[in-house]
Parts: sequence; C-alpha cells; structure tokens
Amino acid sequence: MKIYEHYEDLPSPGKPCVVTIGSFDGLHRGHQLLIEKVRAHAGPAGHLSAVLTFRPHPAKVLAPRYSPPLLMSPECKVRALGDLGLDFTLVQRFDQSFAALSAEDFSRRVLAEGLSARLVVIGDDFTFGRDRRGMAEDLRDLGRQHGFEVEIVRRLSVEGMLASSTRVRSFLLQGKVRGAAVLLGRPYRIQGEVVRGRGRGRGLGFPTANVKTDAEILPARGVYVCHLHVQGETRGMWAVSNVGNNPTFGHQELGLEVHALSEPGDLLSRRVAVGFLQRLRAEVRFPSPRALVEQIQKDVNEAVRLKAELKHAVKLDSIDGIVLDSGVVSRR
Repeated sequence: MKIYEHYEDLPSPGKPCVVTIGSFDGLHRGHQLLIEKVRAHAGPAGHLSAVLTFRPHPAKVLAPRYSPPLLMSPECKVRALGDLGLDFTLVQRFDQSFAALSAEDFSRRVLAEGLSARLVVIGDDFTFGRDRRGMAEDLRDLGRQHGFEVEIVRRLSVEGMLASSTRVRSFLLQGKVRGAAVLLGRPYRIQGEVVRGRGRGRGLGFPTANVKTDAEILPARGVYVCHLHVQGETRGMWAVSNVGNNPTFGHQELGLEVHALSEPGDLLSRRVAVGFLQRLRAEVRFPSPRALVEQIQKDVNEAVRLKAELKHAVKLDSIDGIVLDSGVVSRR
C-alpha cells in the first residue's frame, strides 16, 4: 500500500479512485464497513481503493484541551490500513491551514483534483470543511459539481449499539472490555515493553511483567483476563493483568502488570501485546499481603475457567497494527 502525507503529493493526473474519509481511530466495525464498501466499488470499476485519514487527530488541533485519548497510535493505524487491501492511504497532515479549507475547497482541491475521486463513501454523521460546516448531504451536492458521486452509509449498529470510537472509549473507561470488543470486532489491545519492577509479585508467588506502554487509554483500574503475545513467540499465552497502582502496598503511579498462566521465560526488555478479554473485578486495597495472595489465586482460577468461553478472541489480528518483531504476529 502506498502512503501519502499531503494531498498535493498525490500523482497528477491521478488514476480515478474510490475513497472513504475519517479519523478511523480504533478501526472499529463501522470503519471496517466503510472500507469494505470502498473495495467492493473500486474493483469492478477498475478504480484505486483509498482512505483519507488525518495526522494528528483533528481534535488535537481544533480543541486540544478536549481531545480524546486515542485507541490506536497513528503508526498502528497506518499499518492496519495497509492490511485491509487498499491501494493507498492519504495520511493528511492536519494543521490550521488545512482546517481552514472551506467545504467547497475541500471538495474540489482535495477530493476532485488531489485524489481524482469518482466515488466518496462516508458515514451519515460525516462533517467537513472550515468549522465542520459541511454535512454529508452537502458533500453529495458538491460532488455533482466536481465530478464524483457520494454514498452515504448509515452508521452501523451492533447488538443495538452504534459503533463509534467514543462508545469504545466509554466502555474501556468503565472496564467493560467485552463491550468494547463487540464494537471493535476484536479485543482492545495495547503494546509495550517489559521493564524491571519491584519484584513484589514474584515474592508473593505470582511473578508479573511490568509493561511500559505509550497507549493513551487503558481500561479502568481492575483485574482482567488477558491474552499475552511476546516478541519472538508465534503463539500467545493466557494471563491475568492488573491495571492500577497496587494500593495494598501504597503505590501511587498507574501501571500495568501481567501474570502469565504458563511459564513465559524471561520477558525483561521484550516487546509484548496485551489483549483485554474480560474484567474480573475492580482494584481493591487488601488488609494484608496474605489476603491479596488469596484473591490473586481466585483470579487465576477464574481466568482458567473462562478460557473456553474466551478462546475465540485470543488471536492477534493484523488490524491492530501491532508489530513485535519484523512484522505482525498473525494475519487476518
């Protein structure tokens, strides 16, 4: 897949394309539907298939104080898009100059002239142009003027819930990782590096890997059944993780610790991916280390019991865009 960073960098004249537009944070099932429609239209017409997305997220430029935490890093998103069978992605540099384009200029300069769009596939909540004044129906009208058609796709409903990045974030911040997975079409995963910890888990009989991550959002504090993928390993392993600050021992900083249910070997300094499958409980301050050990054993027992129910969700999907070595652990 070819990647361009500005619409002025695109070949001119360009080959006609079918394109969808959006931030695509998390690449949830609604996003996937739009991309599937792009491919379905592009192939029979002999057009290129494309995505127009933005870097940074527009909210980080337009309203940085209220910008949401991202579900995926820009690098992961681009890698994931590359696995979805597209011909190219325009990762448009979003700055004040680009944000100032009117709806008319966006339609003409970016879509018609830059992308050589013949069909634009958008969600029914799509907005565009200066101050987001343009709506989906406005783009359809402008398309008629500039030589492209517009297909407006109704937002996808999954089990009665509209698929949206905002809804996924809300589920995660409540610890409802299974709800997030329903909308994503896969478990929410983060990647990071295992760093040296205090060794307290090993002393309790449950050694943990301390994962340092740049993820902008972690699930709510608590204990989760997880699946752990490790750099250099082709298969993952079951694990129990804790998102929190170990209140039993008076720690303050928020962290992620993962206890593998099978022997993982030496994980120090290795890259890992952690997929959150189900929350077991909230984080609790225990009266003693012994009480904590007893609860951890119960957590492990419950994780083992849930393995059969959750085994469908353990494969690391390339749509996560996660790289542990030279490539994604497993393909779609």
